[in-house]
Amino acid sequence: MLIPNNIESSEKLVHYLFTKHFKRKIISSEISDLNNREILMPNKGGVSLQRTRYCNENKCKEFASMIPDRVYCGFLLFSKQDFENVKSNYIKYSRPDFEAILKHTPLNENFEYLPNNSKVFVNSPGNPAHSDLIYLNPAQINEEKPNTAIRSFTRKFLQFCTLLIDKNLESNDYEGILFENCN
Repeated sequence: MLIPNNIESSEKLVHYLFTKHFKRKIISSEISDLNNREILMPNKGGVSLQRTRYCNENKCKEFASMIPDRVYCGFLLFSKQDFENVKSNYIKYSRPDFEAILKHTPLNENFEYLPNNSKVFVNSPGNPAHSDLIYLNPAQINEEKPNTAIRSFTRKFLQFCTLLIDKNLESNDYEGILFENCN
């Protein structure tokens, strides 16, 4: 199955969760226990995501477990539509110059970005369902640092996300609420 470059508004995306994303590194099923200094912050240009339509829970767990120096514990799930709605309100009521996008950014077998508009399939080598949340313009106010503006957006956005904690971290298979069972 070909993975389209366009991410549809009905699609769900996930961000891997690691212990560093939680306050005091205590894993909880409460969104309020996420550390907004860590969650959804850009790394090497973007925030790494997976498109759930093209990557199941077990494959997502496999990819998350491969990331060095991180302790995987679950996923943060959201829809593109919720992302766009929160972004629109954030622009309208808080930061008119703010700009962020969700972009399909498939990775090859060496986990390097493929050229834009590369054709990838669900079974392509590497990570074909990879995407990024890219903050094009965090829209800092005065001398504020970009991370302050991003954390402000994140606090609003997290209210529309679902926290999925893996119940068996020792297993290769994900054990928890399935992506398809979340609103």
